[in-house]
Amino acid sequence: MSRQIYDFCPMSRPRYLFDTMHPLMQLLFLGALSIVSAGLFAALGFALVRPLFGITNLEDVIRAFTTQPDEVAKNPGELNALKLLQLLASIGAFLLPALFFAQRKFPVGDYLKLKIVPRFSLLLLAIAILFLSTPLVQFTYELNQKLSLPAFMGDLEKEIRSSEDASEKLMLLFLKMPGPIDLLFNLLVIAVIPAIGEELMFRGCIQQVINEWINKEHAAVWISAAIFSFIHFEFYGFIPRLLLGALLGYLFLWSGNLWTPIAAHALNNGVQVILIYLHDHGMIAFDINSNDPIPIIIVLICTVLTAAGVYMYQRKCELHKFIY
Repeated sequence: MSRQIYDFCPMSRPRYLFDTMHPLMQLLFLGALSIVSAGLFAALGFALVRPLFGITNLEDVIRAFTTQPDEVAKNPGELNALKLLQLLASIGAFLLPALFFAQRKFPVGDYLKLKIVPRFSLLLLAIAILFLSTPLVQFTYELNQKLSLPAFMGDLEKEIRSSEDASEKLMLLFLKMPGPIDLLFNLLVIAVIPAIGEELMFRGCIQQVINEWINKEHAAVWISAAIFSFIHFEFYGFIPRLLLGALLGYLFLWSGNLWTPIAAHALNNGVQVILIYLHDHGMIAFDINSNDPIPIIIVLICTVLTAAGVYMYQRKCELHKFIY
């Protein structure tokens, strides 16, 4: 029996744990579950780094990466320990809580819309849309960097910038890849696991629960995108991440298939990691980390192409609706 038939026959629809709760309570429970799970996986990470990497005081390593990042970079064991913590954080905070939550929602086993493989043409178009949007996202990032808080919040602004500078230093450390094994590990830590975990959580769970609550699909996309951006705690990257989150939300909304945003998200992150590796090893001249501003004409052209791609994607999804 289809989901649509159940919707019109509420007495015949199965009741699962979270279906009996108000959507707001579902979101609060999901948030609490994420925090508890993240804490448990952080403890697991702290327990593993000593036998795996011979690190006895992880707190000193974490402190050192903000004050002496070059020294941490010279020690592969310390760097890999930080990567392991990041990997476990993605699993604990997003991936497992989302799976646990989804298994207790209707339709059980397919709440996350993962059972059907998406059409290749739609998948390819979704990936192209995300890549075409890169100049616009980068442009909004440059604008976001120029924003300042009011004068009376000067101390807070300094704290925010200091925190984001530390995060940037950590990412630059992660992106130092001496060999192909480091590249593969980075693809797992930066591209594959975060894409799966974040899409399961923010598009698969949060976006659907918000829509269940307010019954407004577009608002649900943007609210979940705002939560997605906020949870990264990067004020000066909030707007570009909001746009990316909304784009991924629409890829899911229109296709009804979570594999589409997962693949687009993973490839978007993965290609950046690969380009950095190729540049650092002298295989290509293009430097993705260059601070040179993107010409406005390129931004405009890619924005128009992105809009055209989004329109085509929506029309294709309407013509090839997935059946669950």
